[in-house]
Amino acid sequence: MNFKLVLFSFIGFTCYAQNISNNINGYFKNTKKDNLYSSIHFNGDGHAIINDAYPAEYFVQDDLLYVFPDKSVFIFEIEKNKIKGISNWVDKQTFKETSVPANDEYEIFFETYNINPILLQQFYSYNYTEKTDEISWFAFEKPEEYLNEMQKLCDQGLTSACGALFGMKYIEATGGFENLFENQQISENKDLEKIAQKMISLEDGRGYALLGSYFLALGKIEKAKEILTEGSEKRNQQATLTLFELEVNESLNETVIEEN
Repeated sequence: MNFKLVLFSFIGFTCYAQNISNNINGYFKNTKKDNLYSSIHFNGDGHAIINDAYPAEYFVQDDLLYVFPDKSVFIFEIEKNKIKGISNWVDKQTFKETSVPANDEYEIFFETYNINPILLQQFYSYNYTEKTDEISWFAFEKPEEYLNEMQKLCDQGLTSACGALFGMKYIEATGGFENLFENQQISENKDLEKIAQKMISLEDGRGYALLGSYFLALGKIEKAKEILTEGSEKRNQQATLTLFELEVNESLNETVIEEN
């Protein structure tokens, strides 16, 4: 290839990449009371906290802000000292920058794993229709291509892509999309273990929840408990919730046995 063409291609990519960042910082509160989402706190490095409790990720592209809570995306237009929702869950809601709550009830705890905003934007482009929160059908229409793209992003350290890769490979291991809602058994799968362990090694606590759930599906209850407990001790909400549900179910089963 011509050297100038290579150079201009690189410059073009660099200019495009410069429009993507995760440097928005501050505490934004919903101007309307009694809305489902009352506040979003951004740390200036890709991590956010929704409603003073729930972790999320984000990136900024041009004048749009994309926030990723669990299994969804919120899209906002950025204006001076405020953000205006334009996607379904936050449509016509305005969040205005304000001071961080100064009380003992609000404990600031941002996740620490690295988020590359350019990779997160690529993740968005494979999973949603551009500038919307509408889910793309790419994963269903071209599963092999989707797997390859998630693998590339995961290899580059984007843990959200690792989580998506885990989900796709789990579905594959239980018989594919046609058996998605069936109670299919799963066998030991080293690929799934490696993906979850990679997330853990990158300090994303969601890896504990995935790995623990995987061992639960295998029937390895004690191993699952060990992993979920470790994740819970590291303050991962998903691991904590899964562990709590497991312990409640065990307690209920013991009660039934005693009554019989």
